Amino acid sequence: MRRGVVTGLGLLIAAAPIAAAESPRDEPYPRSVVAITVTYQGWDEDRPWARTRPAVRQASAVFVEGPWLLTTAQVVADATFIQADKFGRSSRAHPRVHFMDREADLALLAVDDPAFFEDLRPAPLAAHTPLEGTLRSVRWRDQQLESAASRVKRMLVEASSYGRLEHPFLWLQTDLDGGGWAEPVFLDGRLVGLTVSQNEQRARVIPVEMLARFLERARRPESYPAFPILGAMWQVNTDPSVTAWLGQRGNPRGILIRQIPWGSSGCGVLKPWDILLSIDGKAIDAEGFFTHPRYGQLRFPAIFVMDHVAGDVVPVQVLRQGQVTDLTLTLRAYPVETDLVPARGGPDPPPYLVAGGLVFIDLDVDYLRTWGRDWPSKAPLRLIGRYHLDQLAQTTGRRRIVLLKSVLPSGYAIGYEGLEDQPVETINGLPIDSIADVDDALRRPEGEFHTIVLSRDSVRREIVLDAAGLEAATAHILEDYRIPAAKRLPASPLPEPPVACPGDF
Repeated sequence: MRRGVVTGLGLLIAAAPIAAAESPRDEPYPRSVVAITVTYQGWDEDRPWARTRPAVRQASAVFVEGPWLLTTAQVVADATFIQADKFGRSSRAHPRVHFMDREADLALLAVDDPAFFEDLRPAPLAAHTPLEGTLRSVRWRDQQLESAASRVKRMLVEASSYGRLEHPFLWLQTDLDGGGWAEPVFLDGRLVGLTVSQNEQRARVIPVEMLARFLERARRPESYPAFPILGAMWQVNTDPSVTAWLGQRGNPRGILIRQIPWGSSGCGVLKPWDILLSIDGKAIDAEGFFTHPRYGQLRFPAIFVMDHVAGDVVPVQVLRQGQVTDLTLTLRAYPVETDLVPARGGPDPPPYLVAGGLVFIDLDVDYLRTWGRDWPSKAPLRLIGRYHLDQLAQTTGRRRIVLLKSVLPSGYAIGYEGLEDQPVETINGLPIDSIADVDDALRRPEGEFHTIVLSRDSVRREIVLDAAGLEAATAHILEDYRIPAAKRLPASPLPEPPVACPGDF
């Protein structure tokens, strides 16, 4: 009898999440937190003409004034179908992406049926991010509301999940298992942030200051001002000999500017060997920190994202050739398309070209990520070196790094099957800096042959192919490997930045 009573009570508890959510004694989370199921299908980076198999993500969203559901951009990336479940139970609401800022890793979802929101309550935003204490990380799972303690550890300025935007993140030690999928974090019923990643029990959270700025600007998506970034390559300024050589007296202060990419906020204003002393009146120390009135020492990129939008003009002070100089910067969002090795992202499919079994692609971060979470240490050194050293080194004659990704086995290209991930320098004597260049160069054989020169660190320097047989060989490859088209060129040419900036010293 006792066993039967326990089972019956278990059934009653499991069947009553909605009733519990409506109890005034409970926390407000059940009325604000929504579970979402995202079916997604990305592009296969190893077979860029095909998509990956459909897969499913289980994640969270939080109801905010709008009415909208707020989640992270990575949760709805490549989404083909989204379902929202409130109170842990299936519903027929199918949200759509209303607005997304991939650089900030935030997205707003709209639900066309207003009845979906009738028994929900928008989560109020906290006034600011707490720097101590215990918060609550919340999600729906298996029709049960999970509310776990998460203890504040620290605030750090780091790069976002996509691209190069840097902003403050709140780090938590959480009791929630398997998080990192946009779980909202609360303090006294107010929204403090959204979780973007979790490693074991350490969770990284986008803080409420970023959420509030995103929500305020996303209400007018047609005129959305992006989060700005300096965009310059810099290093700490802790070597007294270097600072003395640059004319700085006393203790080192400010950061040393090394490179200014095209189209970035510093382009046309800052120069290599400048020591950046202050931004918007805030002094920068020799390791790149400034004093925030609430959060103490933070890395200087927080000045741009917490206080400004793209288009703002801010004063900066630099030490240049031994003289303190006052300048102004027009803040810009980071121009990802002007990276030599970009974080592609977005809905556009990857460009590629197949010629006689040779597969050509652009080197980008999406491809590097195919080596897994530890891709910075697992990807081939020749590719990682180009990412770390040349990522910002785009010029008018070098817009992309093109790879010979692989060689599909065939009689036409016999002997070259082992080549993979080799950077291409020239084809038929023409320099290559885009897939479109590959397409153009293969129309211009050198006599009876196509000659493809790979980079100096490749295992084989040159490929020679019969020009007359290329077209037929390509047709056979497309049929044998069921490739729908021999090429996919970029939908539009890369934009030309308005100002050329000085390069690395």
